[in-house]
Amino acid sequence: MSKDSIAILKDAANKSSNKKGLSFKLRDTLSLPPNQPGLLKSLHAPVKAQDQQLTARTLKRMKRKQRKKERKRLAREKEGKVEASGTQLGIQRAEGRSEDSSTLSSHDAAITPTSGIKLEGEWKPDSWGEDQLKPPDIQDVFKPLKEWTRDHESPPHIPPKCRRRVEGLLEPDESAVLEDLASVSEHQPIATLSHGLERVLFNPGVHWLQDPRSRVYNFTPWLETIPKVNDFAFERLGGFIKSSRDEDLWALARQQKRRFAGSTSSLTGMLNQVYFLISNDKGVDTSILSRYFKNEPRTFTPGQRMPKTIILNHDEGVYAIDSYEKGGDSDKNILTWMGTLLEKFLTMTPEEFTTFTRSEAATEAKDSSLREAYRYAKSKRFVMRSQLDCYDSRLPGTGVFDIKTRACLPIRLDILNFEENSGYLIKSQHGLVESFEKEYYDLIRSAFLKYSFQVRIGNMDGVIVAYHNTSRMFGFQYISLPEMDACLFGSGEGVGDRVFSKCIGLLENVMEEVALCFPDESIKCTFETREDSQYMSVYVEPADWKGDESERPIKLLKVQATSYNGDHFIRGERAVSSSDPWTIHYVISQLSLPENEIRTLLQGAEARQFRAYNIPTGVDPDTLQSFWDALNFGGKSVEQDGTTFRPEVFKPPTKNVAMLRTMARAGREESERIAQLEFGKQKIVLGEPMETYRSDSSAIFGVSGIALDESDEPSEDPLLASKSDPSTIEPSATIVDASHDPENIETPICQP
Repeated sequence: MSKDSIAILKDAANKSSNKKGLSFKLRDTLSLPPNQPGLLKSLHAPVKAQDQQLTARTLKRMKRKQRKKERKRLAREKEGKVEASGTQLGIQRAEGRSEDSSTLSSHDAAITPTSGIKLEGEWKPDSWGEDQLKPPDIQDVFKPLKEWTRDHESPPHIPPKCRRRVEGLLEPDESAVLEDLASVSEHQPIATLSHGLERVLFNPGVHWLQDPRSRVYNFTPWLETIPKVNDFAFERLGGFIKSSRDEDLWALARQQKRRFAGSTSSLTGMLNQVYFLISNDKGVDTSILSRYFKNEPRTFTPGQRMPKTIILNHDEGVYAIDSYEKGGDSDKNILTWMGTLLEKFLTMTPEEFTTFTRSEAATEAKDSSLREAYRYAKSKRFVMRSQLDCYDSRLPGTGVFDIKTRACLPIRLDILNFEENSGYLIKSQHGLVESFEKEYYDLIRSAFLKYSFQVRIGNMDGVIVAYHNTSRMFGFQYISLPEMDACLFGSGEGVGDRVFSKCIGLLENVMEEVALCFPDESIKCTFETREDSQYMSVYVEPADWKGDESERPIKLLKVQATSYNGDHFIRGERAVSSSDPWTIHYVISQLSLPENEIRTLLQGAEARQFRAYNIPTGVDPDTLQSFWDALNFGGKSVEQDGTTFRPEVFKPPTKNVAMLRTMARAGREESERIAQLEFGKQKIVLGEPMETYRSDSSAIFGVSGIALDESDEPSEDPLLASKSDPSTIEPSATIVDASHDPENIETPICQP
C-alpha cells in the first residue's frame, strides 16, 4: 500500500473520530497485508489518544462543577438547607464510558491483519457507512426508572431532587430490641388448650384428627365438625380493640415517652415491606418439602407483598397506628370470623363452648369486666401490643404461643364460594393438592413472615395451626419460631432476631420522617416495596381532609438500604442469613415530585391492593347483590353493616378456581360415601376406652340430605341393639351428638 493511501485512511479516521467521539474500527471493512503489521496500530493511535483526551477533559470539567456545588452545599447547610446532588452519579457514568472506550481500543489494536487492501477510484469519507461497532450512547445505557422520571429540562440520568434527605447507620446490636411493660389494667388469664391438643406441642409434624388408614381418632370426634359461623354469638365476646381505642396503650406510650404505638395487626404489614427492602427480595427455603415442590416458586405470594395502608391517629404528640381497609369488606369474609370461633372451639370444653351459641340464652360470662390478655413492650420509639392466645408452662421461654387457623386452598382463593368449597378434603401427607404439605408450602410463602413478627412482638414460642375447610377439621401442627426462621432467613443461630431488630430500627426512622410530613395531625400512609425495585415507597397524606379529594396534599418518601459486613458491601439476601456483623446504611428522601405525579403513583399502589371476588356457584348477576347483602356472619343489623355493594369487584371464576370447585364437589361425594359406609359403626379414640358414637353423617361430615332406613342398617349395629336390649351396651360407652345440641352432648347411657 502506498504512503498516500495510508495518509488518506488516517485522515478519514481522524475526521470520523472528531465528529462522533468514537473509536475507528476496520474489523469488517479492511483486510491488511501481512507485511504491514504496524498499520492498524498507527491508524488507531491518534484516535485513541484523542478519545482519552476528550474524556479526561470532561472529567476535569465535571469535577470542577462538583467542587463548586459542594462549596455551595456547605454554605447552604450552615443555613439549614441541604440539597441532594446527582453529580457523583454523572461522574461514575462518565468514568464508565472512559473505561469502555479504553477497552474497545485495546481490543481493536489486537486484531491481526490477514490480507491486502484494494482501493478502487477516489475514496470518500462517507463511503464507509454507519459504524456498527460503535459503543451505545450513554443516555441509552443509563435510562432512569420510569417511575421517577419528571417532565423538566434536567438531564434524564439525574434522579428527582429532594426537599429533605436523611441518612444513617443501623449498627450491629446483640441486645433485645423489645422490653416488657407491665399492663395498666388487670386482664383475664391466658387460655389453655382443651381436648388433649397439648400433645401436638411436643411432637413435631402434622397430627391427623382421624387417621385416614385405620380410621382411628387421635382426638375427640367432637372436634371434627366445626359449628356454623352464623350459630356463634360473637357479640358475647369482648371483641377486638383497635390501637386507637386502647386506653392502656395510650397511657403506656405517654408514660414511657414513646411517640408511636400499635398492635401486631397494624405493625406486621409495615415490617413485611421493610424486610423486602433490606433483604433484596430474598426467597424462602422449601428444601424441607418433598420432591413435588422442587420446581415450585420460592418467592412470597402477591398477597404477602401487597402494599400496606395505615392510619396514624394523633393525640398530644403520640400516634396510635390502626390498619386501614378501603370498603370494609372484611366483615363479609368468613375467615375473619372463623379465626375467633375456632380459638374458643380449641380452648373450651363442649359445655363452655355451647354458652356462646345462639341456641343458648346469654349468660353473664366469667370475669366479663376484665380485658383479654395482652403483652405490652417498648422499643426506642414504639410501644407495641400483642394478644396472648394460649399458654403451656412446659414450652420454652414464656410458654405462650399463638393459635392460627388455616383454611384449605379453595377456601382462600374462592372465599365467597365457601359453602361448595367446604367439600374439599385433605387426603394425604404429601402432594401438590389435597395434602398437608401443600398447605404448609403456602404457609411458608404467605404467612410465615407475618407469624414470625407477631410471635416476636408477643414474646411467644411459636404457633399451633389448625387445618380446616370451614365445616370440617383435618389436623393440627405446632410450628416453633426457629422452624419459621429456618424457612425464611436461614438456619444460622439468631438470624431471625437480627432481622427483627433491623426491621424495627429502620421502621422507627421512617415513621419519624412520616410524622414530619404533616406535623401534629393524623396521617394516612401507604408502604410498598415492589419486587426488584431496590427501594421502598411511602405515600403520606393527611387522614382528615374536608376539602376536595383531588386537592388533598400528598408527599412521597423514598427509602433505600445498603448492607455492609464491616466495611465491605454485601447483598441483602446474604446479610440476612449470615451470622457476621451486619450494618445497614439507609437513606430516606422526600422527593420533590409534583403532587399529581405522586397521586398517580399512589393510585397504582392502591390498584395492587385490589383483589376481585369470584362469583359463587349458583349466583347470577341478578341475584349477586342479594347474596352479598345476606352475608352477615357477625349478627349485625342492616344499619350497622357499613359495606356497600360494588359490582365491579366481582369476576367469573378462572380455570384454576373452576378446577378447585370440581375437586370440592368430588370431595363432598366421597365424604357422603364414607358416611354411609361407617354409619352406626364404633368410633375409636386413641388413648380412651372404647366408645360408641352415633354416626350421624350430616353432622360428622358437614353434609345434608343423607338418611338411612333402619332396614338398610347392619343388624349388628350397636345402636340398633341398644333399642331392644340395653344390656348389650358397655357401661363405659357414651353417645355424642355431633350436631352440638347442648342437651345431647356427651349424654351418658344409663344401665337398666
